[in-house]
Amino acid sequence: MQKKPIGQLLKELGYVTEEQIQVALEVQKINGGLLGEILIKLSFVSPREIAEAIAYQAQKPYIDLSQYPPSKEALKLIDKDIAKQLEVLPINVVDNKLLLAMTNPYDLNAIDIIQRRTGLQLDIYVTDKESLLKAIEINYFLLEQPIEEEIQKEIEKAKTSGLGTELPKFVDMILNHAIIERATDIHISPEDIASHVFFRIDGIMRHYYTIPKNLHNPIVSRIKVLANLDIAEQRLPQDGSFTHSFFDEEFDLRVSTIPTAYGENVVMRVLSKNLSLFSFKSLGFEDDILEQLKTLFAKPQGIILVTGPTGSGKSTTLYAALRNINALKRNILTAEDPIEYKFPFIKQTQINEKSGYTFAKAIRHFLRQDPDVILIGEIRDEETAEMSMKASITGHLVLSTLHTNDSVSAIPRLIDMGVKDYLVASGVSAITAQRLVRKICNFCKEEYELEVKDLIKQGFSEEMLKNAKLLPETKIKLWRGTGCEHCKNTGYLGRTVIAELLIINEEISELIVKGATPLVISNKAKEQGMRTLKEDGLIKVLKGITTPEEIRRVVG
Repeated sequence: MQKKPIGQLLKELGYVTEEQIQVALEVQKINGGLLGEILIKLSFVSPREIAEAIAYQAQKPYIDLSQYPPSKEALKLIDKDIAKQLEVLPINVVDNKLLLAMTNPYDLNAIDIIQRRTGLQLDIYVTDKESLLKAIEINYFLLEQPIEEEIQKEIEKAKTSGLGTELPKFVDMILNHAIIERATDIHISPEDIASHVFFRIDGIMRHYYTIPKNLHNPIVSRIKVLANLDIAEQRLPQDGSFTHSFFDEEFDLRVSTIPTAYGENVVMRVLSKNLSLFSFKSLGFEDDILEQLKTLFAKPQGIILVTGPTGSGKSTTLYAALRNINALKRNILTAEDPIEYKFPFIKQTQINEKSGYTFAKAIRHFLRQDPDVILIGEIRDEETAEMSMKASITGHLVLSTLHTNDSVSAIPRLIDMGVKDYLVASGVSAITAQRLVRKICNFCKEEYELEVKDLIKQGFSEEMLKNAKLLPETKIKLWRGTGCEHCKNTGYLGRTVIAELLIINEEISELIVKGATPLVISNKAKEQGMRTLKEDGLIKVLKGITTPEEIRRVVG
C-alpha cells in the first residue's frame, strides 16, 4: 500500500484543514523543518493525532503509553540503547507474543532485529515519538533504580539524622514518583505521630509513604520556597504555584497549604502541559454525544455550559472544544484563572481579581475585540452570568463551566444568580454534565457472568435495563480487572468520561419560561432522547470499559 504524505493523510482523517496546512507550509518556507513537526508546534495537531494517522494508514492499532505501563519482564528483553535507537518499547509478553510499541510500523529492519533478539512473535502497536522516548527513559531508569526503594532509603536515613542538604532531592523524588504514577494531586498530611504522603490516582486517594514527624516542617518549607510562599506564616492558608521538570517535560504544580491541629497540610495539583489530552476522541465521549458536541461548538452563538464537580474534567472538555474550533477563521478570546495551557492563535488572558480584572470585566472588554468565541473559565457570580448571557444573545459563542451535579440543575442555578428565565431560555444552547470514571485495566481484564437483578442492586433501574435491552435476560456477560503489576492490583488503569447532554430546544425553552421544575424539564429531555449520567455509564459497563461498582461510586 502506497504511503500518503502526512499532510494529505491528516486532512483526509479530519485532523487538519486545508487552511491549516497552508499556514504550516508558509511557516515551513520561513523556518524549514518537517511539515508534521510544524503542525504540532502550531498546535493544529497533537503528536498523538499524527501517530493515530500513521497507525490508520499502516492498519495497526494505536497505543496510549500513559495507559499501558510496560512490565519488567518485557523491558528486560530489549536493551535500552537498542530501544532508543530503533524507537521501540516492549510492553508485555502474552502467549509467546511480545506486544511492541513503535513510532514507525513500516520499519522492517527494526521488526526483524527485535524478532531475532527476543525469539518471539511481535504484536505491533503505533505510538508517537515524544511519548515513546519519554516512556523509554522513565521505565528503564525505574528498572535500574526503583524510585519507591530510593524514597524508603531516604526515609530510613531521616529517622535518625534528618535529611539536611538531601531535602530538595527528596522532595523532587516525591514529585517524580507522583508524575510516574499519573497522580493528579499530592497530599502531605501531618498526624500526631508521623506524616503521610498520599497520591490521588484516577480519582482515588492512595497512601504511599509514612514519613517521620521531624521531616514534615522541612518538607513544607521546601515546597513553600518553590511556590514563593511565606515560610514564617504557618497560621493562615496560602496558595502558590511552581514549575517542575521531569525528563524534559514541564509540569505546573498548584500548591495549597492550610493550618491543622498537627501542622500545615499541603496539597499540590499536578498539571501536565501535554496537548494530546485535548482531543474529543481521546476523552471518551460516546459517538452520538461527540457528534452533537461538534455541531454545537460550530454554532455562531449561544452559551454552552460544562458542569460537574471539581476534578471531573470540565476544563479539559472546554480545551478540546477550543482545539475543535478553527482559530484561523474565528477570533477566540479566553478569560482563565489561571491559564493552564497555551494555544497559538487564541488570545488567552489571566483573571486577576486583586487588581480588579474579573471574569465580568474581561467579557466587557472582549466585546470590543471583535470576538467570535469567548471562553470564560467559570461562571461564579451574578455579573459574570449576566455578561455571558448578553454576549451570547448579541451573536457570540460563549463557553464556560458551572458547578452543578447534573445538566438540568444548571438552569435554576443561573436563575438563582439573577439571570431572567427568558434569557436562560434564549441564551443557553446546551448544558453538558460529566464525570470521570476509572477504566478496567486491559492487562488483567476478565469476563464474568452477572445476574441482571444484581445490576438493579447496583442502582441501575429496571427502566434503564429495559432500554438497554437487558430484560428479560437473567444473566449477562461483563468484565472486571483482577489486579496486576500494571494497575498496582487495583483492576483499573486510566479514566474516561461519562456525560449527559441537555440540548435547549424550543420545547425545553418554553418549559424554562413557564418556570417548570427541574424534574419536569429532565423528563421532557429524556423523552427527547437525553441519556442520564448513569445511563451513559451503563453503556460503558456493557462495552467492557468500566464496572457497575465504579459507576455507582461516581454517580451514586
